[in-house]
Amino acid sequence: MKKQRNPHKKDKKTRILLIVIGILASLILILVLSGNLYIDSLLNRTIRSKKLSNEDALVNQEVLDQVKNHRIVNIAVFGSDNAETAQWQNYEMERSDATKIISLDFDSKKIKITSLQRDTLIYIPEPYNDYDKLNHAHWRGGPELAVKTLNYNFDLDITQYVGFSFEAIETLVDLVGGIDITLPDGLLATQVMDLGATRDGNIFHLKGKQALIYCRIRKVDDDFHRMDRQNEVILKVLEKLSKKNIFELMGIVDEMLPYVETNMTNNEIKNDITSLLNFDLKHIDQFQIPSKGMDSIEKVIEYNGFSPIYMMENYEDLAKELHWNIYEDENYQPSSNIVQLERNIQNQFGGS
Repeated sequence: MKKQRNPHKKDKKTRILLIVIGILASLILILVLSGNLYIDSLLNRTIRSKKLSNEDALVNQEVLDQVKNHRIVNIAVFGSDNAETAQWQNYEMERSDATKIISLDFDSKKIKITSLQRDTLIYIPEPYNDYDKLNHAHWRGGPELAVKTLNYNFDLDITQYVGFSFEAIETLVDLVGGIDITLPDGLLATQVMDLGATRDGNIFHLKGKQALIYCRIRKVDDDFHRMDRQNEVILKVLEKLSKKNIFELMGIVDEMLPYVETNMTNNEIKNDITSLLNFDLKHIDQFQIPSKGMDSIEKVIEYNGFSPIYMMENYEDLAKELHWNIYEDENYQPSSNIVQLERNIQNQFGGS
């Protein structure tokens, strides 16, 4: 005679299984929520400013129409030359010693860094409404005016930015244990040695203070090489960070966030960081605007008592070049605003 199964025993096992699954699901949910709250608590240590709409940031509709088919987010990065404090206390009135655009390309899963020449003659829009050098936009009206200036002069669509005191580089380099750079023998290598760097052949080990000064050396060459050095330090730091475990990274983030100013929300930051897990982080494209360096300069002028200010040969070409670098769009047509900007600059500053 075949033995019959006990349906009550089966129901009991099912209930136990469901309870176990429910407990596990609850634990996972608690861990996720706790982790999310912890990350939010870290991000809340940054200094926040208001969100910018396209209208606030002077994003041109002609530009939006041409880039709408690309899934690319452009974020302005401003490094202040605040010499008094590493944290943001007086940053609203500081020049942006470094002005860069971080482009997150969600189509090709790539990161691009574009460095802009700080002494470029540009037009700073309202409330300043006058010509000046690019890094003075931050000085004249903080990051919001600097974002407007980038969009106005280069046909960009930036509404998000991150700012940090340039001296914060010193802290970050020390937190990753210093960086190694390779230099040929020459004046630059001599200056680096004078900073107290240790040397093994042509490899120089820089601590935080030394790396900061290395970023800012100008007398041995020009500002275009200076931008290269800034990017080199950034990439070296990223290389060191990539070798840290999650607990080390969280400690570094905890140390650095008070140095950061941004108008990005916690969710925007977390979404971008999550997306970066699928990006090719070993290959970061780097560009300079203008790409031809000193050969792109039509003349060096003094305006409102400031010099040098570089008047570029062609501002429409700068916008085209920038869009080729970021969007790989070889057919980009500069907006009517850029065309008029070109005319105005040539009329006021052109000629002998």
